[in-house]
Parts: sequence; C-alpha cells; structure tokens
Amino acid sequence: MEIYLVRHTTPDIAKGICYGQSNIPLAKGYQQELARTATLLPEHIDVCYTSPLLRCKALATELSDEIHVDKRLLELNFGTWELSAWDDIPADQLTPWMADYINTPPPKGETYQQLADRISTFWTELVATSADTVLIVSHAGAMRAILAQLLHLDLTDSFKLQLDYGSVTKIKADGDQTTLCYTNRT
Repeated sequence: MEIYLVRHTTPDIAKGICYGQSNIPLAKGYQQELARTATLLPEHIDVCYTSPLLRCKALATELSDEIHVDKRLLELNFGTWELSAWDDIPADQLTPWMADYINTPPPKGETYQQLADRISTFWTELVATSADTVLIVSHAGAMRAILAQLLHLDLTDSFKLQLDYGSVTKIKADGDQTTLCYTNRT
C-alpha cells in the first residue's frame, strides 16, 4: 500500500491566530498550490480520506473521486482558544500548556496525546484495508502524530518534522513493515 499524506494548502486566516478545529476556508488562489501538489501525486488513487474541515475537504474533492470524511483526521482541538490571537491567550493558561502540550489540554480542548490516540486508531484501521493507493488530506498536527507513530518518535520530537502547506509525504505499508519514502515534498 502506498499512502500519500497531504497537508492542506494555505488557509484564509491572519498569521498569529489559533485555529485548530475552526472551519477556516482556503486562501484565495489556493488552486495554484493545489496544482503544484497534484503533480506530486500518482495519477490513480483508490481512496481518499480527509478531515471534515473545509481546508482539507475542498482539496480532497479536487484530488480524488472517492473521498471518505473521517473526524479522527481533525487538527488539535484548541477549545476556548480557537480563533484567538496567540498573543491574547492569558499567560496563566498558555504557559502550562506550552510546558506540556502532550498531556495538558487548552481549556475545553484536547491534549496532543488525545490527538495521537485517535490518529493511531485511524492508522490501524487504514493499514488493514486492501487499498493499493491511498490519499490522506489532513493537518500538520495529525500528520506529525502519524509520523511519530511510524518512526517511534516521542510526540514532542514530532514537531521537529517540517510539513509545509500543500506538502506531500509518502509512506509504504506492507503488513507490519512500514517505510517512510519521503516527507514535505513541495
């Protein structure tokens, strides 16, 4: 099985805003980024899984005829911080989270470990399917959690992996054997 992870293209939101599970659309002109990304994908895709958020689903519908929306592919839930400027989040909330975002959730949000757990169940189900070529359109947090699992990285180390907007990461899975072919191709 060949699995292509695609991070959504540039979203239509100002820099410095927290927007994990907020339903932000893609930036105007995303078609140019999409065209570049499409050249990095195989001509035939058996199945595409996507986050339900607009910034992923819009790409998925243009890249594949058969898409399956899966909530487990959502970005981290930042709870009450969603759509706030990072600079406006109170230090008494932000500081403990920054010190241990793996185990500390934002108010009414989720921990990075919770995200990784839902991604792990998705991945286990995916590799048990019979599809040959799979496309996953998702978010940097979810993609880093997949790569951390495959590479046996500590979740904190997953943030050392650069995943640009519209980038493609390729993985080969064959039974218990998984190979990272490349990451962050643009």
